[in-house]
Amino acid sequence: MKRVPLAATAACLVAACLAAGCAPAWAAGKVKHLSIGLFPALRPMELVRAEHWLEDAGYKVTWHDFLAGIPPEAAAMAAGSIDFGEADTSGIEQVAARSPGVMWYIADGASNYVALVARKGSGIKTVADLRGRKVAGVAPNTAPTAVLQLALAHAGMTLKDIKGYNTVGPTEPAALERGAVAAAISYVPYSVEAITSGSSVLIATASTIYGKPWPGGGIVVRPAFAKAHPRTVVAVLKMVARAEALLREHPAQAYAALAKQSKTSLANVKYAYQHGMVAPTPIVPNIDAMVAQASVLKQFHVINVPDVKAFIMGLVHPEFARQAMGK
Repeated sequence: MKRVPLAATAACLVAACLAAGCAPAWAAGKVKHLSIGLFPALRPMELVRAEHWLEDAGYKVTWHDFLAGIPPEAAAMAAGSIDFGEADTSGIEQVAARSPGVMWYIADGASNYVALVARKGSGIKTVADLRGRKVAGVAPNTAPTAVLQLALAHAGMTLKDIKGYNTVGPTEPAALERGAVAAAISYVPYSVEAITSGSSVLIATASTIYGKPWPGGGIVVRPAFAKAHPRTVVAVLKMVARAEALLREHPAQAYAALAKQSKTSLANVKYAYQHGMVAPTPIVPNIDAMVAQASVLKQFHVINVPDVKAFIMGLVHPEFARQAMGK
């Protein structure tokens, strides 16, 4: 008898239920309370939070900020402390490669998001000019560092050719301004703050380095929650899709809400979106794009999986987003 993996069986059951519009026994009863973790950023889930759409729909939501990104989010999800999470796509891939089964990737949220900036007057105009210079934001197994490694490889260099410093986003604009570092590989809004303050200039974004849109953010869910409450997962993703639509169709309203929620300036939000440093994207996960991104991570030894496509296929569950979009 051929054995079918448990995760694949569960995914098929969920997909079948969603397609039929049914409510299986283990999904009975509407969930009233949601626990959502996110990395405070200028991405759609932050907009859902800012506009109180889930609360207006009758949910009581506990929002958790994870300033250190997806590793602690994943730990909280494994412990059952949060049901949903939002983080950088490549960061999700990195954690999932080390801890398979902890989370399901259910929706795309943004593209680009990471950028290389340099202090004005540093003489840095291209990636090649980083040789021997102090660069902030260089930390093991992080999305910015993976992007930087790709950029350095294009210039015939590696991390050994620069002086990398392990810093966090909020500290980087000030470090650039006072000249403590010459450049930073960072993410919005901090990369943008360095530019709008007048201290730094944009050298390259993740997408320009990559040569195509770099998956820059996504939504994850605790598998046990998704199996038990598929309709609630779809309801949450409908709100994410609503946020994506607001960003495209009514940007002024979206930017103002994001600025207030993220406690950054409206100028920063406008710059980030109008210059493509972060961009909205359809919520149905682009599996091919994630396979390509994970292949880059494997190339630079950021993840270690025997089969990249099999890894992504086990991580990504697009059935919820498809239902949310009526597909």
